[in-house]
Amino acid sequence: MNVGTNGIVVDQHGNVLLIKRNDTRTFAPPGGALDAGELPPDGAAREVREETGLIVLPVRLAALTYLPLSPFGFLGFTFRCLLRGGEITTSAESPLVGFFKTNPLPRRMSGFHRERLEKSLGHAGERPLFFQHPISPLNKAARFVLQHVVYRWLDVKRKLQGQPPYQPPPTWEVASYFLHRNEAGAHLWHRPNDNAPWQLPGGTASGLMAPWQTAVQLAQQQTGLYLCPHQLSDVYLGPKSNQLTLIFTTAATQKNQPANHTVAWFAPNNEANAHHPQHSQMVANDTTSTRPTQFHRLSE
Repeated sequence: MNVGTNGIVVDQHGNVLLIKRNDTRTFAPPGGALDAGELPPDGAAREVREETGLIVLPVRLAALTYLPLSPFGFLGFTFRCLLRGGEITTSAESPLVGFFKTNPLPRRMSGFHRERLEKSLGHAGERPLFFQHPISPLNKAARFVLQHVVYRWLDVKRKLQGQPPYQPPPTWEVASYFLHRNEAGAHLWHRPNDNAPWQLPGGTASGLMAPWQTAVQLAQQQTGLYLCPHQLSDVYLGPKSNQLTLIFTTAATQKNQPANHTVAWFAPNNEANAHHPQHSQMVANDTTSTRPTQFHRLSE
């Protein structure tokens, strides 16, 4: 899966920071691909500085979005940011940078960026939005032109200017799991068979399904329960440099149901011996569902 970040920066007059992209010639919030080994808020701050010259502090994840573009899909983290310093500076990727009115936004803007921007600007809660962008035939045609015409011309231009060739962004392995509690405060665990370690419901995304949809589908297959994602509580980087794990909590507690050899409830710090150690760490970090999304690094 491809992973990227955007930074939403608003000035004292209520205007929003935008760039004009060098490839599509459309306006967008500053952002780009997440580097391997980089936490999403760090990636957002880096992209804003590279493309605009401004130093920002990402303070809150406003939206987690998914674009089902073949072959890998695109997962986007959009942060509300505070301006900390710097001066507006253009770059090769952003020949025009400035603060623009939000009503109306510039007309030349892709539907993806417009939807992401409008929803993020209007969102004020601690719980981030997560939604999937629709893909139209026009979107597919535009992407084909970008890949086979615009990007090839930009590669030729780099070569003529003696610049190194474009390096594609890393492909990420993205997994999604549920932290689901019962009335007693115990969490739901499962294991594929008697010899496998206990783990949280969910798993690794595949195909072109949004990660939270993957978690719902896998959790239902694993536990027989339909779990509805309510809050993206935590995001973990690692242990490999291109692995992200998304942890979703559910809106309501679940009444106890009979346990069996593949499904069980364990109280925090009282899990079975044969359990996934990193998942136990994720359970230990489950303090409250009302805090903003937290970002962590997992050790080997």
